[in-house]
Amino acid sequence: MKKSIMVIGLGRFGMTIVKTLSEMTSNVIGVDVDESRVALASQYIEHCLVCDCTKLRTLEELGARNVDHAVIAIGNNLQSTILATINLKELGVKKITVRLDDANYANVLTRLGADEIIIPEEDAGVKFARTSMSENVLDYYSIDKDYAVEQISVSNDFKEISIADLNARNTFDINIVGIIRKGKFFLPKGSDIISHDDIVMAVGKSTKLNKFNKRING
Repeated sequence: MKKSIMVIGLGRFGMTIVKTLSEMTSNVIGVDVDESRVALASQYIEHCLVCDCTKLRTLEELGARNVDHAVIAIGNNLQSTILATINLKELGVKKITVRLDDANYANVLTRLGADEIIIPEEDAGVKFARTSMSENVLDYYSIDKDYAVEQISVSNDFKEISIADLNARNTFDINIVGIIRKGKFFLPKGSDIISHDDIVMAVGKSTKLNKFNKRING
């Protein structure tokens, strides 16, 4: 059975979610109070509606009770975000993700029923800081407040070693989940060698990733 997702708020952030989801599933509902945004979203998904999701009855009529995952992407309207969260929680939606512009309200939304908080500008700031502090960190993807995935380039001075011998899991408490070599990605085995000019994709806590980066880049 396909997972059903409702996206409430079709601004730039919500529209990006809708467009991306439309490439993977047809079971997406897009909702906004702005008719022009709904019309734009209808180019990507079949089920788009103009309505106010701060009203419980409206969400009931939309069938929100049967949705597996709701994403509140309103962002700049805290009151509407709060009301929509409360309503979705009352209707028993299995998972509620909320986009916030102000991290100060993250705890409030969590207490009201949000299962996941996304703060785009904060995430972008963390990513910038991580990549700007080291020329070897090419990209950074936050998983939660503690864990992340980093793409780390391997320096020319690095002495080749197998993943098994490097023993990153026990030594640094991180996992190597991929290697990009000459533009091609592959899932590595323990016997695979890490070479200079490779790009290593590693998962772990940020502090552990820092230590791993120092190990392979001096």
